[in-house]
Amino acid sequence: MKKIITNTILFISAILSLNAQETETLFQYPHIPDILTNLDERSNYLVSHFWDRCNLKSAFYSKDRFKQAFNDYIAVAPYAHRDTMNLSIEKLIKAVKKDPENMLILGEIAQEALYGDSAQFWSDELYLPFAKAVVETKKIPKESKARFAYHVEVLEQSQVGMTVYPLTFTNEQGNKQNLKDLNSTFILLFINETDCDDCIMARARMATNIKIQQLITEGKLLIVSINPTEANDEWKENASKYPSSWIKGASPDIDSHFDMRMTPSIYLLDQKHTILAKNIDVNTLIATVSRL
Repeated sequence: MKKIITNTILFISAILSLNAQETETLFQYPHIPDILTNLDERSNYLVSHFWDRCNLKSAFYSKDRFKQAFNDYIAVAPYAHRDTMNLSIEKLIKAVKKDPENMLILGEIAQEALYGDSAQFWSDELYLPFAKAVVETKKIPKESKARFAYHVEVLEQSQVGMTVYPLTFTNEQGNKQNLKDLNSTFILLFINETDCDDCIMARARMATNIKIQQLITEGKLLIVSINPTEANDEWKENASKYPSSWIKGASPDIDSHFDMRMTPSIYLLDQKHTILAKNIDVNTLIATVSRL
């Protein structure tokens, strides 16, 4: 642990060392007082004062350099206190929101850094305020807001710690069924497509994993496989090949309620239908299930 903390401090120091190379940064980053020696103290100070020397009215003229500064800012986020980081983001948005064009650019940069496929790390909590700010800014064109509005809609229903959306789906027998009516110590919501390679591989690994099968047999785990399509004959034929212990359903509008950035999208729920984990890969799933 000490080595990890030391490396992190060195990493933050490396970011700050860019101060000496002002041609490489948009503005001079904060100088952390030497009196602050703990990682969390230094991180909190950095995110709290990161934008103090940035002229946010003109910064967006150099979009690439602003993007780099934002990425440096976000890189420290995992080490800062949650409330401190949220307050810093609120302050940044408030300053930028006065200019609709800049607010849209900031939203796009935040999406790439925190939500998109190439994000440094996915963080619903950090990204959501930026997406909401774009949607709430009146002079941003409706068509430019559309994807942010969608992100807000799904993220406000499917974050870790929330109660899962009570999805209604059509089961293998052609009957309507609701996720809220299912009971188990743990529920694995497996949103997958019948013909995608990653989904096929995930189904095979889940169906043959000894620990998963043990938990299902003991009644401690229920797998609910949902296909984002209509419950047509083709789906029914494919679903019939899945393990008989799984609940199989189809729901063409599931993407209106669930964050499905990964294919397949995997959600682990507890007995109260609280989302414990989301958008995890099969390796992470198996490792998590093995500890249950």
